[in-house]
Amino acid sequence: MKNRFILLALAALSIAGSAFADIQSPPGHRFNWSRKLSRSFGNVAFAFMEVPTRWRYTNETQGPLAAFSDAVIEGPKRAFVRTLYGVYEFVTFPFPSWKLTYRPPYYRKEYVDSWWGYTEFNQDVGQLTHTTYSRSQGW
Repeated sequence: MKNRFILLALAALSIAGSAFADIQSPPGHRFNWSRKLSRSFGNVAFAFMEVPTRWRYTNETQGPLAAFSDAVIEGPKRAFVRTLYGVYEFVTFPFPSWKLTYRPPYYRKEYVDSWWGYTEFNQDVGQLTHTTYSRSQGW
């Protein structure tokens, strides 16, 4: 009788302990094949927007002369890279290809440095209202 009570108490504790388990979704829950496919279409269709985006960003940070040269050199380079990533993601969208996930394969450093990193989707030319951080830093 005592053994049954101990087993019943252990079973109740294990059930109660599992009720406090972490039931949040995993970190990559929003990355799936359909998001990868839409990202590929966005990268191919709107890659040309990197040119005016580079112009705007460089104009705000370094002035109009630097903006012209940066839009001529860096803008088309980034547009070409974004187009290649779009084609790659379109070809591999049914499969988790990059590190066995559906995450973007390019270097995403936009939260730290929006100059070198690529955003998941192309940037707008106007003001970014969907970001939770400031693009300029004041001391």
